[in-house]
Amino acid sequence: MFAFDVFDTDLVFYSAILCTTIVSLVFLGMSVSYTRKRADKHYAGNRYPAPSVPGFGWISKAMFISSMILTLSGFWVDAWFLVTLYENAGMQLGGSLLVLFGFVNLKTAFRHLGRNYSPSFDAYLPSELVTSGPYRFIRHPVYLFNLCVSFGLAIASGSLLVMFNALVGLLFVLKIIAIEEASLRQHFPGYAVYTQNSWRLIPFCF
Repeated sequence: MFAFDVFDTDLVFYSAILCTTIVSLVFLGMSVSYTRKRADKHYAGNRYPAPSVPGFGWISKAMFISSMILTLSGFWVDAWFLVTLYENAGMQLGGSLLVLFGFVNLKTAFRHLGRNYSPSFDAYLPSELVTSGPYRFIRHPVYLFNLCVSFGLAIASGSLLVMFNALVGLLFVLKIIAIEEASLRQHFPGYAVYTQNSWRLIPFCF
């Protein structure tokens, strides 16, 4: 019994180290990536402004940072302010892997989007309709993989607060998608055909 307890304790400890490493690296990677993309509004270029959701910039940043901090804290401390539903090493690892999956695929989506990127709170029309890579099947892969990170953090932390942030982010994403698609339909004649051969956000579902 004692040996089992020691093994179980070691498993939880090493799982916490692995999950902390994954989430910390993703936190750093996403922070650097978005900071570079948004520096000095390089994304604006010679493009025309598009409908935006101005307040989402600060809201998304606050939710992202708070979710990361709460998740990392939850790997090591059992505090009342985390409002956790469970503490499970398997869920922590599964959620952390979903975070990593979202980050890796987000980088791929950004690579195919290229210079057509602009943040939803300061949007500009893309110079071309991107249909390569993940965009071949999903019209908004950047939002999908950001949500993978958000809900991965919620699963890993088991925190109601982190889950709340993820759900709020989802509502904003759905609103932003509706705004963007209306604008893209208006400015790209081929967008209607593209929508018939791709999924909006989740393959085979939506």
